[in-house]
Amino acid sequence: MKSILVPTDFSPISKNALAYAVNLAENLDAQITLLHAYHTFSININPSLLIKEYKEDVELFKRVSEIQLKAFCEEIKNTTSCQCGYVNYQGLAKDVIVEYANKTKPDLLIIGTENLMPIERIVYGTVTGKIIKEVDCSIMVIPEDVKYTTPKKIAFAIDYHDSDIDEVLFIENLSKKFNSKTLIVHVMKDTEDVLFEENYFMNTQVEIKKRISKNKTTFNLINGNNITEELEKYVTDESIDILAVAKTKKTFLERLFSGSVSQKLFYHINMPLLIFEAKDIPEDII
Repeated sequence: MKSILVPTDFSPISKNALAYAVNLAENLDAQITLLHAYHTFSININPSLLIKEYKEDVELFKRVSEIQLKAFCEEIKNTTSCQCGYVNYQGLAKDVIVEYANKTKPDLLIIGTENLMPIERIVYGTVTGKIIKEVDCSIMVIPEDVKYTTPKKIAFAIDYHDSDIDEVLFIENLSKKFNSKTLIVHVMKDTEDVLFEENYFMNTQVEIKKRISKNKTTFNLINGNNITEELEKYVTDESIDILAVAKTKKTFLERLFSGSVSQKLFYHINMPLLIFEAKDIPEDII
């Protein structure tokens, strides 16, 4: 891993995510790029007044935010072994982050998330949730109350995609750096063919073992009709430090993030959530 992108709005939530990113980057010998989006727009301001009275403020917002970005980078360089740079763009945070991440394709994007009450999630959603849906790179979400600790166990909830091996190798690289254990888990619904699922999982296990360090990787096939409830229980029982999943437009994360339990997993899971961009080869070209 060479590059880690960390969006920041200078809030306590983003500072916490940055602290996590710095610790990760130091162990992975990765460079950090800070990304900030500045703007002066307000829904309570008349657009005509905005043009008249706030046009000059754009440059001021840019200068002030760049002073903060520079200070962050200098502190990181002076107190750690990490290399740090920054970029500063005018625009709304979600739009700037998605556009920049999809253009530069960092190895990992690390972003913080706030804890919201259920009704607020339903009505407003979150910037982080919208970013997750639109970025094409791997993203790690850091809950606001989670502080960095060296990960001892990293779990990957697979859902059988063509890119599973690449994602396992990504996790394997993390595990080697931290001397941590990798756990591969799949949730099998009670309504699915048990024999078929067990055979498929076994074949997947054989293929993965060809590419990884077998001594620090375990495989678990668990039963349950509610994926999120089973994963919540699993990460608690196994004392998981980082949970990884793979998102697609129509499958796993869509099921994972639908309904109140899955919202709880995303917004309240008390550990970093590593989200890959799953890739599958179209059937018509196989």
